[in-house]
Amino acid sequence: MKRYLLWFLVAVIAVSLTLTLSFIGCKLETVEEAAVEEEASAEEEVIEVAEPTKIDRSGDHYVFVGTFMSLDYYVDYYRAANLIMEEWPEVKIDILGPADYDIEATLSIIEQQIAKKVTGILVQPWGEDWLPTCDKAVDSGIPVVFLGVDFPQSKRLAYCGTGNTKMGMVAGEWLAEQIGYKGKVAVMRNPVLANVTERYNGFMSIMEKYPDIEVVADLDHKNDSNVGAQLIVGVLQQHPDLAAVWGGDGISGPAVAMGIREAGLEKGSVIIVGADREDSLLAAIEDGEITATVVQGSALEFYYGVKILDAYVHNYGPRVSYDDAAAEVTLVPDVVNPKVTIVTKDNVQYFRRGYVEDPKTP
Repeated sequence: MKRYLLWFLVAVIAVSLTLTLSFIGCKLETVEEAAVEEEASAEEEVIEVAEPTKIDRSGDHYVFVGTFMSLDYYVDYYRAANLIMEEWPEVKIDILGPADYDIEATLSIIEQQIAKKVTGILVQPWGEDWLPTCDKAVDSGIPVVFLGVDFPQSKRLAYCGTGNTKMGMVAGEWLAEQIGYKGKVAVMRNPVLANVTERYNGFMSIMEKYPDIEVVADLDHKNDSNVGAQLIVGVLQQHPDLAAVWGGDGISGPAVAMGIREAGLEKGSVIIVGADREDSLLAAIEDGEITATVVQGSALEFYYGVKILDAYVHNYGPRVSYDDAAAEVTLVPDVVNPKVTIVTKDNVQYFRRGYVEDPKTP
């Protein structure tokens, strides 16, 4: 009986093994057939991918309009303009504006560009009184990008430039650390300029954090370094223990350094933190008269500004909807803020400028 049972078990195992191997063989054959069919299908189905349409930029003309164009700040705008025209030789870029602070002449230049129907305008608006003219350009069909100074209430397409409040805060924190978070501080600036006012607000927000820091003067240099120097001499007479001065624009730093010299004080006896990248300011840092400055990414703001105008004019890039034009969607950045950098004697050699020619006419 046991022998029959043993043979029965052996027979059952043999049948099961045969069935299993048969199933696996069928499965493998099915997979191989499916793979062959898929490969054949892939060979038959050739998907045509259309190449992107080449953008025709011939005739594109972008114009930057600013004021006080004698400032070294704008050297980086020329550099960025030439870089773009190397990428797009068919595009024309002009950089226009009076050498001094002449708002009437500057607005007149914007009006001229509107009449010429240029492709796009970049503007550094130094006050709200610029906005009606800038908005007129937009109403006439010319997109406008603001650089360096922003007025979100305007009709501008985008803003590319420093977050000026943040710039003032960075300067304030660095200065506070240098004087050990205590002592007397003076401020020098042009209070008329909107961007400088934003920097001032950021700087003062940091000063208010430290109760042992006292801001003893808020000085207006009237766009004249000699006036600024005399103001510093007067402050030093009232506060001989002045610890530091913050200058909110490109004129202030060199003016403060001049005042320190005229007061007969040694270099470095008063911490001076400037703003912008004027040649005289950088030279004074190298010489030890000015302690530091906060530098913007000015070339980058111009570069991005033109790129945004180009994307808007030629309507390319990612889409929000299936038809952005019909949906009235404008997919460009509202604000682009390049980072700021603190320049001291340790790194100033990398920031000294070589001069750049005006944009080349294609």
